Amino acid sequence: MKKTILSAALALATFQASAHDHSTHDHSAHDTATADSQTYHEVQTINDVLTIENARAKATIPGVKVSTGYMTIANDADKPIRLVEAKSSIAKHTEIHRMFMRDSKMAMRKVDALEIPAKGSVELKPNDYHLMFMGVTETLKPGQEIQTTLVDDTGRSFDVQVTVMPMTEY
Repeated sequence: MKKTILSAALALATFQASAHDHSTHDHSAHDTATADSQTYHEVQTINDVLTIENARAKATIPGVKVSTGYMTIANDADKPIRLVEAKSSIAKHTEIHRMFMRDSKMAMRKVDALEIPAKGSVELKPNDYHLMFMGVTETLKPGQEIQTTLVDDTGRSFDVQVTVMPMTEY
C-alpha cells in the first residue's frame, strides 16, 4: 500500500503537460472552472520580510489522494529563514519534498528543512522542491483556494493561500 501511494505521489509530482501552440485553436471547451490568473499570479506579502509568488497546487481527479504545491518564496531579511513544517486544510499530511536523480531514476524525499537565504528566494517547482499534500480529503478543483501554513524553526507560522490550477497549467 505504501509503495502504491509513493508511486502515485511520484507520478503526480513528475507529471508535466506537453507544450503546444495555443494560437492555433480555441481553449474555451477546456477546464470551464479555471483559476483566475490574477489570483494565481498574486504576490502575497506575508510579513515585512517574506513574500510568496505564484502559489499553486495541482487539481486532482476523484479518488486521487495526493497533490503537489509550488510557489516562489522570497526572504528580504538579513538572515535566512528555515522552514521546517507545512500544514494544510485539505490533507492529512503536508510535507516539503525534494526530487532528485538516483541511479538514473527520479526519487523523492521529505526534507527536514528548506532554507530561504537572506535577501534571496527559493522556487518550489516540478522535479525539485515542492509541497506534497498526502491524504487529500477532497477532490481539488481548479479555482479552489487552499489554506496552507509554513512554519519556521523558531515556531513562527506563515499562512499562504494556494490556488488550485488545472492539471495542465501548473
